Amino acid sequence: MLKRINLKQVRVGMFIEAIEGHWIDHPFWRNQFRLDRARDVEKLKSSNAAAVVIDTDKGLDVVSPSATKESAAAPKNPSLKRALETIEQSKPLITEMFENARMGGAVPVSHAAQAVRHIAICMQQSSRALIEVTRLKSRDEYTFLHSIAVSGLMVHLARAVDLDEETVRDVGMGGLLHDIGKMRIPLKVLNKVGPLSDEEMDQIRLHPRHGYELLARQGGVSRVILDICLHHHESIDGRGYPKGLAGSEISVPVRICSICDVYDALTSARAYKKAWSPTDAARFMLEQEGRFDRRLLMQFFHSLNL
Repeated sequence: MLKRINLKQVRVGMFIEAIEGHWIDHPFWRNQFRLDRARDVEKLKSSNAAAVVIDTDKGLDVVSPSATKESAAAPKNPSLKRALETIEQSKPLITEMFENARMGGAVPVSHAAQAVRHIAICMQQSSRALIEVTRLKSRDEYTFLHSIAVSGLMVHLARAVDLDEETVRDVGMGGLLHDIGKMRIPLKVLNKVGPLSDEEMDQIRLHPRHGYELLARQGGVSRVILDICLHHHESIDGRGYPKGLAGSEISVPVRICSICDVYDALTSARAYKKAWSPTDAARFMLEQEGRFDRRLLMQFFHSLNL
């Protein structure tokens, strides 16, 4: 549905159908685009455009009065405020990385390092709030919020098992970038609601190699991050992909990613499934014999008080 709004109502995630006014009154060379960067929102708000028209079928709607009240109340909760700030700080960084990957360009890995610094601090101060906020994923926001959640959970578990802070940083960056290869998968396959065909599943299973090759080709990416990108779908019993690694062939950072990736996917709502409760997710994962590192899995659930 098309809706005319004033500039004050513009927010990240909206799809701009038209900008009213002369082209010289705003800084964008096109009128139809998705607002994915916080800085673009600020540019639009500070422009001389008369108003904008949004398409709520392609992007977010204006904030409802009730949501506005909730947002206004959020700063009274320090943990929630910190979590929301972390997401706002990280979103443009992650969005740019993923868009560059989709267009075949170099991924600004420094953005991942910057985002992980925000996430690592937040996980120390308000870990539960950050994970709870990332669970409120819309279809349009799933990719970047899943990346933040997995990164945060990985930082949390890496610290729980006493990895050094340099490795914790790389683990967190690996969490942000573990699905970067999905940007090379056709959107009609990636966003399909129904069951995937065998051919479509084969395409999905190429994303670890796509991500690894993309990052390895540009250089300057640590071995830990590359290892996570390529092997996060491997399984302790050797039934994973892409290489069918087993046991000691799988590094600790990869084992951590495997746990955190599946846990966040299970506890997130998608178009084709409801979110599982943390307890149900834990029960299911414990029943998967040979899939995860059992010791790390128990430490993970203990660190989350499950």
